[in-house]
This record gives sequence, C-alpha cells and structure tokens, in this order.
Amino acid sequence: MSAFFYIANIRFPTERAHGIQVAKMCEALGENGAKVTLLVPDRKTFAGDPFSYYGTRHNFQVEKISVPDVVSLGRIGFLFESVLFAYRAAKRLRTQNEALIYTREELPLLFLPKKSAFYEMHQLRGSFLARLLLKRAKRIIVISNGLKEALFYIGYPRERVAVAHDGFDEREFGVRLSKGEARARLTLPKEAKLAMYIGGFEVWKGLRTLLDAARLLKERGINVAVIGGTEFENNSLSIKYPEVRFLGYRPYTELAFNQQAADVLVIPNSGRERISREFTSPLKLFAHMASGRPIVASRLPSLCEVLSDESAYLVPPNDPTALAEGIRTACEREEESERKAAVANSRVREFTWVKRAKDILAFIED
Repeated sequence: MSAFFYIANIRFPTERAHGIQVAKMCEALGENGAKVTLLVPDRKTFAGDPFSYYGTRHNFQVEKISVPDVVSLGRIGFLFESVLFAYRAAKRLRTQNEALIYTREELPLLFLPKKSAFYEMHQLRGSFLARLLLKRAKRIIVISNGLKEALFYIGYPRERVAVAHDGFDEREFGVRLSKGEARARLTLPKEAKLAMYIGGFEVWKGLRTLLDAARLLKERGINVAVIGGTEFENNSLSIKYPEVRFLGYRPYTELAFNQQAADVLVIPNSGRERISREFTSPLKLFAHMASGRPIVASRLPSLCEVLSDESAYLVPPNDPTALAEGIRTACEREEESERKAAVANSRVREFTWVKRAKDILAFIED
C-alpha cells in the first residue's frame, strides 16, 4: 500500500475527544496495512508519549510541523496558526505524488493540488470559503447520514461521499467491573442508584438538561455524577447544583472502568443545535454501548442512526422531566434494561475502529 499521510491540526496528545479519534484511526489504518504518518502542529501539550496516553500500538509515525503556538491569543491567533499549518503540511507533501492524503481540516485543501486529498468531515461550516474548499476534495468521508444529506442539499454528489460513524476499541471496552469496585475507584456511594454523564460541557451536549433533572431524580433516590469539564466549570456548577457529584476530568484510559460505576449512562444531547441534532457521532456513544449498562439518550436523528428503542431509552431532548422519567424507568425496570444493554452491546460490534478504517480504505481505493 502507498504511504498514507493523515493531517490533523490538533495538539497531540490532547485530552479532547478528537485526539482519541485521530490516534485510534491511525492505529486502525496501520492494522489494515496502511503506512501511516500523522502530521500535527508542533504545539505545546502535556508531557507524555501519545502511544501510551491513548493506549495505541506504535504502528504509525507522528511528524510535527513547525508553527508558532499562538492559538491562546484567541480567534486571530487560531486562524493564523491554522493557515500556516495547512500551508506547511501541504508543502511537506508536494513531492508525495503516489501517497494517499487524508485530512480532518478544510484549509489544507486550499494548498494541496485539487482532487488530491480525502477529507473527513465532522460538521458543515456555512462560510463561502469552507464550501468552496469542499469542491477541492477528491472524496469526502462524513461521520453521520445527516452530514451526507446536508452535503447533497448544497449540491455535493452523493457518490463522492461515504458515511463512517465513529467507533470504539473492543480491546479496551470489554472490561466488566462490579459497580462496587468501580465506585470505590471514584469514591462514590456503593448502594444508591446512579445516573452518570461522561463528556464535555458544551451547551449542545445537553448537560444542563441532566443537571436540572438531577433535582427530580434526588426525590426518587437516584444520584447523578458527572465526569468531565474544566476545574472552573466543575467548581461553578457544583455551587449551583449541590445535589450532583462533579468528579472532574478523568483520563480517557479510565473510561472503560468509570462507566461501570453507573446504573444508567446518559447522553442528553440538545435538539436546538444542528451539530447535535444531525451531525454528531459521539465517541462516548459507542463506549457506553459496549459497557453493558443501559443508556438513556435524547431522541435525535444523529443518535438514532445508531441507537433504537430496542437498544436504549430514548427521550425528548431539552426536557428535564422527560429525562428524569427515562432514567427512573431504566433504574426500576432492571430486566428490560438488561435486554436493551445486551442489544446495544451486540450492535456496537459493527463499529470498531478497525472496521471503520477498513471501510474507509475500501472507499478511498475504489
């Protein structure tokens, strides 16, 4: 197979979910025979070996492109860094005529020869430049059917788009830990029913709906715990929502263990933002499906591309009362919850990183 260059304008390693996705995909592409080199900017990040941090095999190379680390200066700093990284990454690849070029960013398409690169798209940007750059991609890989339909709506040919939902690493998420052991790791009460949210605090991810539902759940004897967010976010919200246990950020390598502490795992995405409603393919969705725990999630087109009433409790988005009722039902109907969790666990086997990489390579090489 030809050399495979993967362009990603991210800190590497990073604690953000996109870093996990990039690392796992590079590993999976390598396991499918691709000779992968990941191009990332030489930005400041925390110390540590990325292969150990993400738990990946050392079957791909990481090459850092020199750029000034000015992202912290705000929007202008980020734009300057993004354009310079895109230009220098494209310049690095000018002599790679036989290589496969794959990018998570639009801007490299501006500097690469037209129709020379494959673009993995995670959201549809509305700017004229972003839409112009789409036409320079050889083909596009999207993470949801909603994104594919959005591309078709603006005139992009369906046959040049493939849907590849995100995935999970079955080697990591085969963990089965007792609730007592998992809760001891997190210093959580062993006996009470527990609904757990794991993820970022962005508005569209719907955490506030769960926090508002927590007051109703407390009356039913169900606790709520939250993993994720910054120290400032956790401190601020713990004052406003004292009935919720805010556990702070926990490393990705702990996710398989931490979710075992829950009676119910919650994905309360908002229905008000298009990225949540149509475009997203959350990594935690697949991790939760592999956990053996029941899931309560918002009934949204994006999530329902993977989930169904057979595999999860689906509730209206942005409705704390409905979310609390879904969680209560999942806690009380134990046999039904076990059946749904088993269906989810079976269904998620279709979404491994290795299979995703195999499907993408087949699309690229077709």
